[in-house]
Amino acid sequence: MKRIHTLRGRVTEGTIKQLIVDDGRLTHAYKVTRFVVANDQTQAGASCFATLGLDDKLTLAWDWENNNQIAWSSVRSSGTNGLEGPAFELVDPEHVVVRDLFIRAQVGGSDPQVVNYFIQLESMEISDYQAIVQLTKENAQS
Repeated sequence: MKRIHTLRGRVTEGTIKQLIVDDGRLTHAYKVTRFVVANDQTQAGASCFATLGLDDKLTLAWDWENNNQIAWSSVRSSGTNGLEGPAFELVDPEHVVVRDLFIRAQVGGSDPQVVNYFIQLESMEISDYQAIVQLTKENAQS
């Protein structure tokens, strides 16, 4: 049976935050099924975007060719009036998370701000061979 897990929190823009999901079991992995971000609603007209990845070398630029970037999200806020239009959310359906996740975000404003994030994970069991393949893929892209 697959279990659903959620990670919620905040990351300061321009920094990389490590999200611990590795429980030490090589055959226990996760698949990200949802990745949503939202900026501080008190910052009028600010937009934010974020990248979720498998290593701490995340860049602010979205790079869909980089296999270590596995999810991307953005949203525009109109301040205290709420969010404008539909948010953008894309999760690579073919990735497998064996170790930790990393998030990096940016807000379109002058002062350093924080970005809220919500990540939904689905746990899965994989073979030793599959785990080694995933770890090799991660290291090859680093």
